[in-house]
Amino acid sequence: MFCASARPIPADRWSCADRCETGRVAVALYAGSFDPIHLGHLGVIEHAARTYERVVVAVVANPEKSAGLFRPEERVQLVTEAVAHLPAVRCVRFFGLTVELARREGATVLVRAAHKERDREFSMAAMNKALNGVATVFAPVDPSTRWISASLIRGLVGAGKIPAAQQLVPASVRAALAGATSSIDSGRG
Repeated sequence: MFCASARPIPADRWSCADRCETGRVAVALYAGSFDPIHLGHLGVIEHAARTYERVVVAVVANPEKSAGLFRPEERVQLVTEAVAHLPAVRCVRFFGLTVELARREGATVLVRAAHKERDREFSMAAMNKALNGVATVFAPVDPSTRWISASLIRGLVGAGKIPAAQQLVPASVRAALAGATSSIDSGRG
């Protein structure tokens, strides 16, 4: 499942035909709302970038969820800026089943944070494996960021505590938080 090679591949050269020395596609997919991307998310992405040839970060746009801090297009831009230092990582917008995107991107594994809601995450992992044969890997989370959630950040912004929220996000997101004017739904994250 893991590829021994860690050489970056420029995003404009990515295709499902790219394979590592083992002959397996070495693509990991990390999907979420990323509203906003925070230091915990970034730690998971950096871990995946050290482990896989390529990482696709999918900003899931769910029209059934109420508006958060940022529109999906803005979230894609913020994630792209936050991972600019990782040449083997790219960000896409997506709506639908994650396993469908995994198939389209040639991903062999889905990445999730190890600290998330365990029962729900394990159920989703089992479903994804059953639907498409795509395994889920739970990435270790830095103890210093494991408590951060997007809903916490949205709550801080909603309470006017912008400086506190800015300490929990990558530098590229800080200015966007200061200008966040969208309605806030603290129930997501």
